[in-house]
Amino acid sequence: MDRVLLVNDCRFESMIIKDILEDLGYEVNISSEISALEDISNYRPNVVICNLIMKKTTGDKLIQKFKERDPKLKCILSSSNDLKVEDFKKYNVDSIIKTPITKDKLKEVIEKNKAVNNADLELLKSIIAENKKEMKKEFTFCPYCGEKLNGVYKFCPYCGSKI
Repeated sequence: MDRVLLVNDCRFESMIIKDILEDLGYEVNISSEISALEDISNYRPNVVICNLIMKKTTGDKLIQKFKERDPKLKCILSSSNDLKVEDFKKYNVDSIIKTPITKDKLKEVIEKNKAVNNADLELLKSIIAENKKEMKKEFTFCPYCGEKLNGVYKFCPYCGSKI
């Protein structure tokens, strides 16, 4: 199950977003700006939704710290203002949501950010598959003892050397 960490100093807003995400099937944990870095390490979410304006800091600066620890972590900035993701690229913000938000819109944003993770996973799988093909090259002779081989071997059946 995908995990989402909500970082927001507004308890009411956090509870509403948490309820929506849980209805969509996500495991959700709420954090404060003070304990967010520790909670990232302990909870290990797939996605973080961080409010822009909080009492002690701003969400864009927190996201920058999250990304320093885990560059692949998907971070969404939330605000009641209209924001453009381009304005926050230097902080490594992946997406922006405007609150209040509908269930469908929140699902769309989360799924879009998950799709990027799945694309990375598919690319990694294809690289591994390609490397396995390279590793299973069929030798016609043992490079160590010179005996003729007729198949794919990990070890030479004649001299025992790893191929």
